[in-house]
Amino acid sequence: MMKCSFCRCKYWHYDENLLTASVVIVFHNEGWSTLMRTVHSVIKRTPRKYLAEIVLIDDFSNKEHLKGKLDEYIKLWNGLVKVFRNERREGLIQARSIGAQKAKLGQVLIYLDAHCEVAANWYAPLVAPISKDSNVNLSPAMAGGLFAIERDFFFELGLYDPGLQIWGGENFEISYKIWQCGGKLLFVPCSRVGHIYRLEGWQGNPPPIYVGSSPTLKNYVRVVEVWWDEYKDYFYASRPESKALAYGDISELKKFREDHNCKSFKWFMEEIAYDVTSHYPLPPRNVEWGEIRGFETAYCIDSMGRTNGGLVELGPCHRMGGNQLFRINEANQLMQYDQCLTKGPDGSKIMITHCNLNEFKEWQYFKNLHRLTHVPSGMCLDRSEILHQVFISNCDSSKTTQKWEINNIHSV
Repeated sequence: MMKCSFCRCKYWHYDENLLTASVVIVFHNEGWSTLMRTVHSVIKRTPRKYLAEIVLIDDFSNKEHLKGKLDEYIKLWNGLVKVFRNERREGLIQARSIGAQKAKLGQVLIYLDAHCEVAANWYAPLVAPISKDSNVNLSPAMAGGLFAIERDFFFELGLYDPGLQIWGGENFEISYKIWQCGGKLLFVPCSRVGHIYRLEGWQGNPPPIYVGSSPTLKNYVRVVEVWWDEYKDYFYASRPESKALAYGDISELKKFREDHNCKSFKWFMEEIAYDVTSHYPLPPRNVEWGEIRGFETAYCIDSMGRTNGGLVELGPCHRMGGNQLFRINEANQLMQYDQCLTKGPDGSKIMITHCNLNEFKEWQYFKNLHRLTHVPSGMCLDRSEILHQVFISNCDSSKTTQKWEINNIHSV
């Protein structure tokens, strides 16, 4: 019996006549060593007869080492490595679509992040299933950073939705589009590629001003509106503030679905992602959502970004959602994203902690009374505006600190 799931990979045999590939690498202000490590590893560990080209897409970098120095360095490979530079910051999603258009030589497009190292024998296991079915695992959705796709098929799918901006949600969009429109998405454990993650606390490259606010959330809304059909109500149950987002025109995408007889999201959930709901049950409907404001005050409950046992506090209301956006659902859970509010270890202060649908079903909101009741204890949600504390105490209709209002907040 094999000791590890990957040990058996060395015993697989692959067709000698594999499809050729263009490897597309998008970068923005990438470090020299990580970018070159990616390029060198691809050249060193990919059979030359299959590697048609490496296409580097410079997404409007301003680092000096990514200009003349890079142009000069890639001459080492006599045209095998090419650089194309965007005239403005497009973001990872659209830069990858640009990469597909610039990469004309390979039959397969392989996308890598700019801080990777491909392992020995990475190519054959990845590309062989595109030529013909192989003994690999089906996958409902992919992470999005590293994948291979037949070039012609990617263009048939229309590449990425041109309305998706910068980063986020594109992995779901392409996954749904592949499955619902006649393709197949595979996870290939025998193709090993190392990936370097950023240091903790790294804030990322800021999006350009023209993009506006909440680009990632808008991306998710676009994907949901195009592909989720009636299931989109479950998304809005978890992210109610996004329902009023201006996500742009999706008429061409809807037409694509119709013209290509793409299957419903119900089909996807029942045939492809059939076990997702057993691990992540569909959320109950919201009763109320928004900021939880002390009645007729300027103070709101704020998670302060804390999770998994941190205490919530009281802070000035800012009407921007985020750490001040909560929802109470039909299961009597008072939630922020996947976290629930409950009483803390001291039995009084309120903490926020991860929960599933069967945990911390403890709250009732009496809108007319402006009261939030903690059902197990029979106490009421209370506050101290001086100490910025949120806690439960014996219900007293005369106490103004036990009066709350929940006001909707919409993302802009």
